[in-house]
Amino acid sequence: MVSRNYDILVWGATGFTGSHLVEYLALNAPTGTRIAIGGRNHDKIEQVRSRIAAKTPEAADALNSMDILVGDSLSTEDMRFVASQTRVVASTVGPYSIYGEQLIRACVEEGTDYCDITAEVPWVQRLNRELNEKAQAKNVHIVPMCGFDCIPADLGCLMLAKYAKRQFNEPLLHVKGSIVGIVGGVSGGTLATLANELGVQAKRVAKHVWARITGNLSRSLQATNGKETNRWVIHYDRTLGRWQTFWVMSMINSMAVKWASRVLQYGPAFSYAESMTSRNWLQAVGQGLGFLYVGVFMFFSWSRCLLYALRIIPRPGQGPSDEFMKKGYFSLHLEAFSQNKVFYGKVSGSSDPGYSETIKYLGESALCLAFDRDSSFRPGIYPPSVAMGSRLLERLRGKGCQFDVGMRQIAAVHNRSPKKTE
Repeated sequence: MVSRNYDILVWGATGFTGSHLVEYLALNAPTGTRIAIGGRNHDKIEQVRSRIAAKTPEAADALNSMDILVGDSLSTEDMRFVASQTRVVASTVGPYSIYGEQLIRACVEEGTDYCDITAEVPWVQRLNRELNEKAQAKNVHIVPMCGFDCIPADLGCLMLAKYAKRQFNEPLLHVKGSIVGIVGGVSGGTLATLANELGVQAKRVAKHVWARITGNLSRSLQATNGKETNRWVIHYDRTLGRWQTFWVMSMINSMAVKWASRVLQYGPAFSYAESMTSRNWLQAVGQGLGFLYVGVFMFFSWSRCLLYALRIIPRPGQGPSDEFMKKGYFSLHLEAFSQNKVFYGKVSGSSDPGYSETIKYLGESALCLAFDRDSSFRPGIYPPSVAMGSRLLERLRGKGCQFDVGMRQIAAVHNRSPKKTE
């Protein structure tokens, strides 16, 4: 590998997520890890570093050792320079389809590994079509979607597919994911990315939502082990004994998981569906309408400005407090079908999924690319399960992330001290 000045560059260090990623790496990266922090404004980056050092004195030495790199995300020349300085880039600068493309292209050209937390799957798939062959030829790993969208669903299905192969020697045919518990905040940067994606993908989103409403994603009824796998958006889950409703990330997660399944060959015509648990059918209807309401208001610029003015939603760079993030959690229940078996999985986290867990996922992804690379890694532009696979899964388990699988249904409740089970 070509010698570089740094092991990891955090790009977007002044943003809400980026600054927390800097803190995470300062506290969790192995001693001697060479980390740089970067963005558009040197003074603001310096202020962020000083603020984090004052907040976490135990990380002060690691923070002070981090050099600062400055560049414009829209400049090809700047992005080529920053990419050439490091072995791995971890980017938090979104919307990625606007501010991330030049950096990814630069990483491919410079032979630099890359990870981010985008949920803009169609854009990522376009880059895969355009750049994948070059990335593979240069042994470069471009790994988007390393946040809450889509690590739990993506690595969760990888875990289930490996279990089906190891235990039954059978392909994985279908997975039904249910968010059975979640508490978390949202930042202005995430909402800005959501608004951009809604604008770019409005037609695709509308078609997907209508398909979920009618329960006809591919055909009206599909059976696996005698169980229905396509359901109406609001339905009763007999396994969980709870009503289910639309989950805002279901479209993104389904696209990422199905992409991974095609590359890793989980099984013929593999399918993935995802929903959110409600207490009763009335709450299920209310939650579904609530997601629709938010989507409509985020779609139009005038309504977003109104929400900003009324301080109903945070502006880019703002996000939940540390105290709120510590109180967060999520739990994803997975019901899996192989050719002749039904088995179960659970993925959970003990803090805010959109921020604390996402920062952990991205930080560990960057460390995995920097220090764990071996022959099992797949070069190219792919989801985390394809690029890093079991190495990332085991790394996250080691950091307290719950990824459990077994023949019996795993308690669909949150566990704040998740442990690995086999």
